[in-house]
Amino acid sequence: MFLKPEILIVDDDLSLLSAMELTLESRYQIHTVSNASEANKVLATRSIPVIILDLHLAEISGLDLLKKWKVEYPESEIIFCSGEQKVEKAIECIRSGASDFISKPFKKEDLIYLVERTLEKRDLKNRVEKLSPLINPMPVEFIGTSPAILELLNKIKLLKNNPHLNVTLLGESGTGKEIMARLLHQQEETPGRPFVVVNMPAIPANLMEAELFGVERGAYTDAKQSRPGKFELADGGDIFLDEIGDLPLDTQAKLLRTLQERQVERVGSNRSRKVSFRVISATNQPLSELMNTGRFREDVIYRLSDMVLWLPPLRERREDIPLLVSYFIKKYSRKPMIHEVSDCALETLMNYSWPGNVRQLESTIKRALVFANGKTIDDIEIYDPSTFNPHGKLITPAEPSGVGVAPYDVLIRDFEKDLLNTTLQKFNGDKNAAMFALKLPRATFYRKLSQLGIMN
Repeated sequence: MFLKPEILIVDDDLSLLSAMELTLESRYQIHTVSNASEANKVLATRSIPVIILDLHLAEISGLDLLKKWKVEYPESEIIFCSGEQKVEKAIECIRSGASDFISKPFKKEDLIYLVERTLEKRDLKNRVEKLSPLINPMPVEFIGTSPAILELLNKIKLLKNNPHLNVTLLGESGTGKEIMARLLHQQEETPGRPFVVVNMPAIPANLMEAELFGVERGAYTDAKQSRPGKFELADGGDIFLDEIGDLPLDTQAKLLRTLQERQVERVGSNRSRKVSFRVISATNQPLSELMNTGRFREDVIYRLSDMVLWLPPLRERREDIPLLVSYFIKKYSRKPMIHEVSDCALETLMNYSWPGNVRQLESTIKRALVFANGKTIDDIEIYDPSTFNPHGKLITPAEPSGVGVAPYDVLIRDFEKDLLNTTLQKFNGDKNAAMFALKLPRATFYRKLSQLGIMN
């Protein structure tokens, strides 16, 4: 059931009060009162989105009421109405905190338009407040002192004060691409600079353009109101396009125009809006494969990739594992505090191949903290996300001493590699055909090819 927005009208002219009620009652739930005391009773019992307030009430000035209500009911937007035609009075009301001003007498359509516009502005403000933790994220740090990570961090520092360069982050799933994107953003040290995250696979293809570029009211059936897209929200800052490889081809042409001209055009509009932003994109799929198979436009990739950074998998920077383990223990440990892992548990962690990278290590430490006794983690259970059953299947990450058998994760890796190679040979190297035959999601299929070194 759709609930009509509530409107409170406060005016001591009873005939005008009745006329405004008749004008708005088909669209809104209307409360009419003729004095401030009755208005206070209504506001004390319910949340009112919009108040239409007479500037000159008999017992109190409308401006005095405005100052009082902006403190007590900050969620309410206030529109002043007055017989005064002076522009100076309207400016004074707006400066005092009013949302808008309308002069008496006014046309019905002007009143309806003003209320609609005020509600849209209120909804937009509420959405921005909800998005604030994403647009203005908390500071982050990238954990690691291995040569590969130090080289990467040095490149990140070189990009400081160069926000005109678009950056593409490549690497397997779980290597920390979003953390690196946030690190790029926060090093600019510009107050209020937005950071907007777009998770491509989570957006339905038919809504992609509306999410990225915005939509005008009435552009399609469910477009009840106008709203900005992610590029508008990122104006003056950074937009992070996660898993850019999943961007539909038909949206890539519009993205190219946005990247070239730094303008966005909302769905259902013919007006362009100037925007300023840096694009940080990320994918675990090989860019060359995306271009060669026709799934991504070459010109768009070049526009996105002024700088390309590759994040190494955890198995190639094992010396960072103790630092990461210590970081996750501090992050997730609860009272009584657990301070360290045993030598045996750390050896287990160091010897595992970590197909899920840092994200898998984080999950492993969180689980170990739950079952740890005392102040030390003595036992480690590592679950391979591609093979464990619903109850969790224990993977022995290191070869048992004195037994000439490969570790379980190595056996699984060899099996997957043989399976993929055999399937590709069966379909004469056609990756799409192999992917469909194995019934693997596209992102998983190409990630496995990259992990197992099967890219040619």
